[in-house]
Amino acid sequence: MHRIHLPDPEIPFESGQIVRITGDQAHHAARVKRLAVGDMFEAFDGKGRAARARIKAIEKLGKKEGWAIMATLEQVRSCRPESPRVVIRSAVPKGPRLETMIEQLSQIGIAGWGPLLTERAVVDPREGKLARLVRTAEESAKQCGRDWVISIESRLTLRQVIEQGGRLVVADRSGEPYAGTGCASLTLLVGPEGGWTRGELDRLVQAGAVVANFGRHTLRIESAAVAAGAIVMDQEQRLTPDAGTRSGEGNA
Repeated sequence: MHRIHLPDPEIPFESGQIVRITGDQAHHAARVKRLAVGDMFEAFDGKGRAARARIKAIEKLGKKEGWAIMATLEQVRSCRPESPRVVIRSAVPKGPRLETMIEQLSQIGIAGWGPLLTERAVVDPREGKLARLVRTAEESAKQCGRDWVISIESRLTLRQVIEQGGRLVVADRSGEPYAGTGCASLTLLVGPEGGWTRGELDRLVQAGAVVANFGRHTLRIESAAVAAGAIVMDQEQRLTPDAGTRSGEGNA
């Protein structure tokens, strides 16, 4: 079923609520997907609220204004975030590899991603680049069916990450294979392709971070982030069988 993201916090997700959709999403639904009056789609706000929606009217606004869709929300649900809450902090891969990484992290249920500035980091993304990743995250949520859009965080240094506290897991071949702990929230750190410096690893271990090995091969940043993220999610969810996005499903 086609999905449309409605991020406006002022929209009450209630059965019977009528919503008006314009812009690129209305154009895509009307002209690319060829939805018509009476057709159903799924609307979601990216913060756990979603509903099946039935199209009441489709209007051509004009050459510049595009299209407008009027729809009625039905079968509203509210879902808890994915459990456990895993945020990945990583060095930034070059070019389109970054967008590919965000798409894949979204698909495996990672809660958030943010750039990590390390001694051997090569790419330092500016705010404009991070803002564009928000669109990538939204499009991925539409494609993979998740109700919570992966968050794009501001860049932080290793010192700032340590000062934030919380459980830290560091991906490095010097560690033991990752084993689940049953924790509700953690931050997974993935270094640059040049690897962590000895000083960085020492500081992380002193701060209580767990160093874990996620495979014998040397991976690119985006591959390491996705592979390690998937292993962490799998190992932790094995200890919490009812974990997952839809576990809090119900009428809003």
